[in-house]
Amino acid sequence: MRRVLGGIVIAGLVAGAALLPAPAPEAPPSFTGALAQDVNAAARSSVWYCPWVSSGALRDSAFLIAAAVPVDATVTMPSPIPNEEPDEEVATVPGPGATVVDVGAIVRRGDTPGFVELDDGPATVGAVVDAENLLAGDRCVASAPKIWYLPGGTTREGRQFTLRLFNPFPEAAKASVTGVSEFGDAGLGELASLDVPGRSWRDVNLNQIVPLLDDLSLTVTTSEGVVIPTVALSAGDDEATWPGIGPATSWAFPVVNAGGLVPSLVLTNPGSAPAEVEVDVHTAEGTVTDAVVVEVSPDVPRRLTFEDYGSDPFGITVRSTTAVAAVVVAEDAPQLVVEDAGADTGTAADAGGATGDEEGGVADDRIAGTVGASEPASSWLLPGPGSVVDAETSVWLLNGGEETATVTLQPLGDAGPGPSVKVLVDAGTLLEVPVPYDTAVAGYRVESSTPISVQWTAVATRGVAYFAGVAVDE
Repeated sequence: MRRVLGGIVIAGLVAGAALLPAPAPEAPPSFTGALAQDVNAAARSSVWYCPWVSSGALRDSAFLIAAAVPVDATVTMPSPIPNEEPDEEVATVPGPGATVVDVGAIVRRGDTPGFVELDDGPATVGAVVDAENLLAGDRCVASAPKIWYLPGGTTREGRQFTLRLFNPFPEAAKASVTGVSEFGDAGLGELASLDVPGRSWRDVNLNQIVPLLDDLSLTVTTSEGVVIPTVALSAGDDEATWPGIGPATSWAFPVVNAGGLVPSLVLTNPGSAPAEVEVDVHTAEGTVTDAVVVEVSPDVPRRLTFEDYGSDPFGITVRSTTAVAAVVVAEDAPQLVVEDAGADTGTAADAGGATGDEEGGVADDRIAGTVGASEPASSWLLPGPGSVVDAETSVWLLNGGEETATVTLQPLGDAGPGPSVKVLVDAGTLLEVPVPYDTAVAGYRVESSTPISVQWTAVATRGVAYFAGVAVDE
């Protein structure tokens, strides 16, 4: 079954570990620093890793694939049973085109991390997990650095924070996990040396190790082999999930509050000196330059909220004097934060030193999170828009430049491209383009006359998911 299914009940997390003899993909793409290399879909041959995939009696999930040229996509999911062959499926995607590979049509065994090998490109992969009270997902990753950054976590009451370490290769891997919280070093000494056998994954429940932290940002360092980390932040039934990233001096999040959620921008500085960070807010009417200016210490994460901008959708761009890691987490009922005046300016509230829940605790509500893009681009691939059943899907276009952008959106599916639509995005503004559910559509290609930033979202009563776009550099 090709489509993503809703209407089923959430399952618990199950950690797996296995050593399997199946052949590995060729050497993973090299990581050269900032996120721009991670999201680059220009490679003629690439592997995309999707750790947070789960499909069984209680969840459904899918790999989302979009391509600018004809590709054969081989989906591989290692088995948690020792010495058992991985499950595989080969999908042929027209160019340009897109498809959805339903994991449940291949295997149903709960947690099923996997990777997708593409024999040509530009092409890209995302993943979505769906259940009765859950909708989560994001883009997958096409790099394998030795150091990963995962900001945005919390172990406060009402939230469950889980780190998954996925080793897609036969060779065993060894990784260490460190973290910073609002108190400085998070004290994760017991995670200093973690073994992850080949073709397996390992889940780490942070709530059991460092409970009741408002902010927890992780760093994963691999000393042997390859580890692909991702995190999940649960609010009752619903989850948000996002992959590890590299640091960059600029970030763009085209929309941060789709579905009426209240957003937070979480920044982590992996350097040795404080970072001066400026955040612009982009609405349908224009840009608020330097809406907030903050200093981000290397010792603690910085969480910013934007209550003064109301409930209408808006996006943000981030500029920093030194490279920082950034993620957006949006919730129906986030922790109440306090304003930190200090040397900061602008209208955003800052929770860099808050501790504990305030006024009434946290509700069992929807939650979403995503990584951004480090640079605008003139061409984007979006696997997934239009394919999520019983959800309102939108593509978000953020023009942070000084010229009006003429943008062409072309739906993609198993049969190739559909009729395109052109829109104008004024300089400094955000534009939402609603995308209806369509059995013939599984993704979009976006082309712009001037560089822009692109993202898509799926909003439903059962949950909300934010998906980072993937820039194409042909």
